[in-house]
Amino acid sequence: MSVRIRHVLFVLAAAAATAAAAHFLTKPAQKPARPSTKAPDADARGLDASGRTKAERLAVEQALEAFKKDGLLVRAAEGGDAAESDEHRDLEEVYGSYHPFFVRGDLDGDGRLDFAQAFVEKGSGGPWFHVAVFFGAGEGAFQPPLWVERAISLGAGDLTIERSLLIITPDLGLDPTRRWRWDAAEKRFVNADESSRRNVPADDDVPDEAPEQKPRARV
Repeated sequence: MSVRIRHVLFVLAAAAATAAAAHFLTKPAQKPARPSTKAPDADARGLDASGRTKAERLAVEQALEAFKKDGLLVRAAEGGDAAESDEHRDLEEVYGSYHPFFVRGDLDGDGRLDFAQAFVEKGSGGPWFHVAVFFGAGEGAFQPPLWVERAISLGAGDLTIERSLLIITPDLGLDPTRRWRWDAAEKRFVNADESSRRNVPADDDVPDEAPEQKPRARV
């Protein structure tokens, strides 16, 4: 092979190497693969956005169908139905997962979890809330709902359970609350405060204090 031919081949090889290097240097760097950021479900325990289990959600859906057949057009109240207030924000910070219109507990003392759910109805005077209780029926099922209060203002308030009492607070910025207790004999919820007042004897029924009796101090 002549010197000229070898020189030509060397020049071509050098040009090819230069072009390959230039292509490599100018090729945009491949972005590193991002780790999977698939959004998790609303709750790892299977709870929906309002804190309900699948069984509780099913009980609410069945109740809504029954209400619709009776001509009552309502929907389950959600967190978005709550009025913006400092009280609601404070409770969200305290509890982290705060559901103002849904709460669970044992309201009839049978050892099964029950739950209370507020339903909202759009009326001419604004949204009206209806509060119902679903008693646990065993094996994850629930009985049909029982109304506790109907057509009330609850947007600025919430529902809570204290032991066996359902507490309805129409406005968290105000003090008054209504406490409801299940009366097994009457098969309905009764106002716990009113029933307590009825059991307090009237002044005429209270015996006069004997001279040696002294009222006990409140502690």
